[in-house]
Parts: sequence; C-alpha cells; structure tokens
Amino acid sequence: MEQLTGTGRPPLTILSGPSGVELRSYVEEICHRLEVAREGRVVVVNLSFSEPPAGADLMSRVPPLSVLRGRPGTVLVFKNAHRLPVDALGTLEALVRQVANTGTRCVCAVALPLRPETRAAFRSTFERLRADDLAQLVTLRPVPRGRVSELVTSLIGALPEPALCDALWAVTRGWPNVLATALRMGGDLMSVVDRHAYLTPWRGQFQVPANEELLADVRALGPTSWDVAKAIAAFGLLGPAAPRLVAESLRLTEHEATTALGELARAGVLQHVRVGSAWRFRVPLVGFSLEATFGPYERRRLAQIAVTALWQGTARCDIDTYLPDQLASAGRLVDPCRARAELLTSAGQAAVDSPNRSLSWLRAAAELTTDRAERVRILLTHARTCLLCGEAKQALESTGAVLGGDAEEIGEGQLVNVCLLHLTALHESGDIATLEQVAEDEWWPWPGTPLEQAVGRAYALALLGHWRQTRELLEKIRQDPDAALVAPHVDQISPITGLWLGDCAEFDHAVTDVVARVEAGERPHSELRWLVGTLMTLGEQRRAEVLLALADRVRIPLKTACQAALAAAHGRATEALQLTRKSVATGARNGCDADQTAMFHLAATVQLYRGKLSRALALIATARDRTPVLPYLLALTEASHERLFGRHAAAREVLEVALRQANEAGVIALTDLLWTSLADIAVDLGERRLLPGLLERVEAVAKCMGTEQAELNRLTVHAAVHDDRAAADQAVALLRERGQPLELVSGLERLVRFGVAAPELLLEAYAAAGGLQALMCRAWLRNLMRTHGISVPGRQETVAENERLLATLVADGLGNKQIAILLGASEKSVEGRLSRMFSRTGYRSRVELASAMLTGGFPG
Repeated sequence: MEQLTGTGRPPLTILSGPSGVELRSYVEEICHRLEVAREGRVVVVNLSFSEPPAGADLMSRVPPLSVLRGRPGTVLVFKNAHRLPVDALGTLEALVRQVANTGTRCVCAVALPLRPETRAAFRSTFERLRADDLAQLVTLRPVPRGRVSELVTSLIGALPEPALCDALWAVTRGWPNVLATALRMGGDLMSVVDRHAYLTPWRGQFQVPANEELLADVRALGPTSWDVAKAIAAFGLLGPAAPRLVAESLRLTEHEATTALGELARAGVLQHVRVGSAWRFRVPLVGFSLEATFGPYERRRLAQIAVTALWQGTARCDIDTYLPDQLASAGRLVDPCRARAELLTSAGQAAVDSPNRSLSWLRAAAELTTDRAERVRILLTHARTCLLCGEAKQALESTGAVLGGDAEEIGEGQLVNVCLLHLTALHESGDIATLEQVAEDEWWPWPGTPLEQAVGRAYALALLGHWRQTRELLEKIRQDPDAALVAPHVDQISPITGLWLGDCAEFDHAVTDVVARVEAGERPHSELRWLVGTLMTLGEQRRAEVLLALADRVRIPLKTACQAALAAAHGRATEALQLTRKSVATGARNGCDADQTAMFHLAATVQLYRGKLSRALALIATARDRTPVLPYLLALTEASHERLFGRHAAAREVLEVALRQANEAGVIALTDLLWTSLADIAVDLGERRLLPGLLERVEAVAKCMGTEQAELNRLTVHAAVHDDRAAADQAVALLRERGQPLELVSGLERLVRFGVAAPELLLEAYAAAGGLQALMCRAWLRNLMRTHGISVPGRQETVAENERLLATLVADGLGNKQIAILLGASEKSVEGRLSRMFSRTGYRSRVELASAMLTGGFPG
C-alpha cells in the first residue's frame, strides 16, 4: 500500500499484471484497504469492456478538480485502464498533471500484454510522466517456485508436499490469487493429514462455479471467443493442427478460427509458441477450467475429432496420456475395437508406474467391448487396480457390475475370489453396514453355493475384526462334506485368524511355506506382502527381515503401512510419519487392517513423544473412524496421553475398556502391551500389589505368541515383581539386540522407573530419544535423571530444547494450564517463559508461532 500511495510517491501508479483473476483480485484488495485507510476517500472508475470511454467521458467520471483540491488524500482507482483508447491517454496524462500538487493519487490497473494498437501510446505517455517524476510502474510478479510451499501453507494452514507444490505451480505458474483459486476449485486435488497436505491421484479436474471469476475475461470477449477458447483447451496439445481442428469443431473457416485465437492471445488469454506452433494458455488453470465446462456430448465430440486426427496422422501429440484420455472420452463415436485395444495397451503400460492413470482407461475399455467374458476380465482388473490406488468406490462399482450382471461369465472356481474382492471394496469404501449384514448372514444378493456364501461371511467377519466368530465359522466350513472345494479360501483366512486369537501354528507354517516356495522359484506376491506386514505389526522385525530379503529378490513392493513400521523400527521416525500421512492422504478413505492399525499407533506415539499431543490424538481418531480390526492397540496412545496429564484413573479406564474389547473378540496377540501399560500405572500410583496379577497376564500372552516383544514385556514385569536383576539384564540385552529406538527409549525408562535397572541406563535412553527428536520424551527423562542424581548432558542444548518444546506445545494448541502440568511448572512460570520467547523471536501471536513451527521457520 505504501508503495502505491505513500508520501513522496508520484501521483500516478501504473499497476500492471496478467489479465484475469490475478490483477482483478489484487485491485479489489487494494480498493478495500484504501477504503479502510482513507476513510472512504476512494473513487473507483471501472473502464469496462462494454464502455470504452473517450477522453471527455473519462473526465466526467471523476470528481471536479475543485473537489479534489478540497479533499486531499483522495485516491482515484482506474480499473481496466488497458481498455483506454489512444485518444483518452492524453486526457489521463492531463489529469495526472493537474492533480499532481493536490494530494490526490491515481492508481491505474493495466492488464498485460497491451494491445498492439495502443502499446506505443501507453509507453510514450508513461515515459513522459515518469521523466517528470509523476508516474511509477509497479508490476505484479508470481511467487518464485521455491516459495510456493510458503504461500500454500499461509492459505491452508498445512505444509504441502513437494509433489503438490509442483502440481500447483504447473497450473498457476505461481500467481498467488490464481493459486488460491486453484485450491478452492480443485475438489480432491489434495488431502490434509496431520497438518500436512498431499497431492491425491488427481487428474486435473476442477469444479468450476458458473460465476467463476477466473473465466470472466474469456466470457467478456463474446460467444465466438468463448467457444474457440473451449475448443483450444481440448486441442492445444496438437500443435499446428489445432486451428484446423478448432475450425472443424465449430464449423468455422480455418482463417476465422486463427483470427479468434489471435484475439484471445491479444487479450492475454492465450500465447502462441512458435516452437511447435502450439497454442497455450498463459495461465494453465484457465484451460483446465474451460475443460470442466464441457457438456457430455461436447466432450465426446471434441475427443472424437482429436482421436480421428491422431489416427489419420494429420495431428500428433508427444504426451502419451493424451490419446487414451481422448479415447476414454470419445466412447463409441470412434472405432470401438481399435479404441478398446489401444486403451488396454495404455493401461498395461501404466500399470506399474502410474496405475491411477489407467483407471478411466480400463473402465472405458470395458464399456467398449461386446464380449461379456472380456468385459468381466477388464472390470476385475479395474477393481483390483482401484483398490491398489485407494479408489474403493470405483472398485465397488466394477465388482458390483460383475456380480450383478455378468456373474455367469466369471471363470470356473473364481466366484469366491470375486466375492472376496467385492467385500474388500465394501470395507475400504466405508460401507460397514452392508458388510455387517453379510457377516451376520442377513444379506447375500450375489451368486454362490451355501458353502461359498459361508466363506464370504467368514471373510466379512475377519474384515470387521470379529476373530472368534471367524474361527467358529471356519470350523463349520471345514466339517462340510464339500469343504475341499473352498479349502484354498479357508487356508487364506485361517492363519491370520488363529494368530490374533493366540494360536500361531498355521501362521508359522505359512511363513515356512512361503520361504520354500520362493526358493523353488515361485513369486507369491500377496502372501509375502501380508506375512511381512503382519510380522512387523507383531514387532517381529528380525523374522520379517528374512522375508524382506525374499521380497527384494522377487521385487515385491511393500504396503505403505509396512514401510512405515520398518522406518520406525530403524529409528527413522520422521519418515514413518511421512509414510503414515501419505497412506491416509492417498490410500483408501475407509478400512483399517492390522498393519494400518499398527501404523497409526506408531505414528501417534512418535507425535506424542515429540510433544504434538493433539496431532497424536487426531491420528488415533482417524484410525477409529475407519473401523480398525485391532482397536485395542489404539488405546495405548490414548492412555499415554492421559498419563502425561497425571490422569492415571482415566488412563487405566481406557486400557481396561480396550482389554474387554479384545477379550470379546477373543484376541490375545499384542495384549501384552496393554497389560504392561497397566503395570506402568500401578507403579506410578504405588500399587505394586497389582503387579503379580498383571505378570500372569503378560506371561500367558508370551507363552501363546512366542514373540520377542511379548518376551521383553514378560521379563520387565517379572523383574519388577520378583526384584530379579538378572531378568532386567536380559530385558536390556534384548532391547539392544532388537535395536528399535522407540522401544529402547520406553523400555529402558520403564526398567529404571520400576527400580530394577541402573539409573545410568537413562543416558542411553536419552541419546536414543534425541535421535527421534522426541522433545517431550527427553523432558520426562531429564526429570527422571535429576531424581536419580544423573547429570543431564549438554546444558545449552537443554535450554534450546526446553524452548522448542514450549513452542511445540503452544503450536499444538495447548493452554498455559495444560503446558504447566506437562512441564511440572506453575502457570505463572509458563507465562513468563512464553513472554520471553515471544520477545526473543519476534512472533506476535500463537498463530504466527504455529505457522513457523510448521514450516521449520522457528529459530530455536
């Protein structure tokens, strides 16, 4: 504002920028601020498209000079000044010279590029005024590519990933108001998880309101220009052929189409690129928005013209997704046999690197085929690809179409597989009500024998985490005389069911079997993937690594949840968080299997250790909304959160409710974690008499599961009950052998707090917490170290950490009273520390501080 109308500035400011929403939005903001600052002494003159004023008209639209002299400080804002004809520029120049000493300021908004017929006159007028110190030029600039992240964060309050910034730059070229428009219209462009924004599998589709300002300049050029602009949005990638195709689509001559394209270029909408003779939108978002306005037939007709030109060789395009996209849009307006074949080829090529691109191509190919058996094969491929890409609702449409209309074309012995695929899609799309109806034998509208339907019921029960009921139903199926017909499906469900119920025999056999199969040359992708994920969920990293070596050999990509668990196990806590967010943002919006439940638990624990308490609870809430199959695992973080605030009774209640849940489902696996957490509370409250009973529970789990994690918890609680230092030493050795920093920190701290290990171990835990950036955890450890007379290393580092933890808690939305409880200080002390921190850093509010913490700008 000061740059435009401040004291000492020339009386005229030319504000130039790209035509369209960027300049208009900026001018509207300027007018608003001027109205507030100048107490209404602002006169806005809109030099619109429909009323190009002559010189006399211009003077009649501003207050007389006598009025301006009597109201110093008035600002005249001329919108659309680029529309001024040549003969009006002299009048504008005279006006500026007359008001130069009156205190009146003029702001002229000029859209670039200027029209050729007025360009020279504008330049000479401005140069004369600038030579006399009567004018200045302020040119709007886009945000540099490297600062797009900062701009997006300021707009949405979340930190965008690089891929999202790249996509936004590609459609907006960094213009701030255009970028804000893209975020508003982008629909499912991004997903925000844990204050981080991620690019979704998005295809450049925008939701454009009828009155969208972004397209106002195009509409104002008239119906012919509007139609030509829409057509070039479809054909712009076809280079020299584009004008001819525009003409064909609109029934114009090629000369008329080229003339209209030139008019769009002069208006600043298009740009003609000589290399390749291409027509491009100066702001790509305008082109995407125009495509969004296509009607159904209009889209198909334009696609037909494009496909025909490409097939005939009269046009070419170097972008490999363009033709299949147009084939999918054209449908049967082009040769369906050739279109289907090319769509399937393109989908096959995209299957590995960008499967989400192939979804519309596969569905279009299915609609083009007349062979029902082929249609079923394509739809099932589409459904599996959709589930891989997190598009469960699309998968449900395809599996539903197969089961509802083409079930007789399903290959022999494949009906159960299709039904299980459909049930998976139901779960991941969030249709839990239908899944429960299937599980309770209240609903089965699809084909299948009673035995096949029973397998479907068992699978539905497993998806819902009803493990005991699943096992009971599987036993009934095994007793059926025809059980051999569905044995492969029973063998698929049974091992994981037995595992969670504490019977590991089938699961262990499955692990041994898959190793042998890989050694024999097989590539059991799905089995390897779920076995590795399950072992990581159980905390069996060392067993999982044996299978990981096999997975690498046969090049099997791991599930994101498994990757996150591996990252956490190796101490890469930030990577684990990033993978969790990415999984939530771009994966299925519903459904939470065992691997994903463990992923949420680990990520929430990391956030809790880092002092981001509300964000930890938000992750747990997200998991609970997805109907997790191991809900009791999420209670661990909730109970830890309660303990942080000294609410031990609430923490105990959370754990006991979770254990009742697990018992109702018959679950034993991982419950040792909950019993051990109850032991934590008993020790904190001085109720050590409860420990023997808790030890019995932990021992029972360890005996059933035989996992290292369960054994570690057994050794720890056993040492506390019997004051067995040898058991404590074994626990320490196992912690070090496993080498998982998150576990090492909590395990060593627990052994010292239980009074069965040397306090010096806290130094090892403290160092491991530092590697995890676990500020909250380091604060707990410092308090415990002081209690045991252990010197805290790094005094200056401690001071810096304390300030950063304070900033983290403030940014997390906690009040002074809550912070005081967490830090073991008084509210007055917290107020003083906050005041000093704000004074030192220069932040004026908690909002500014939170933004700095999010973007990494906090100086602490």
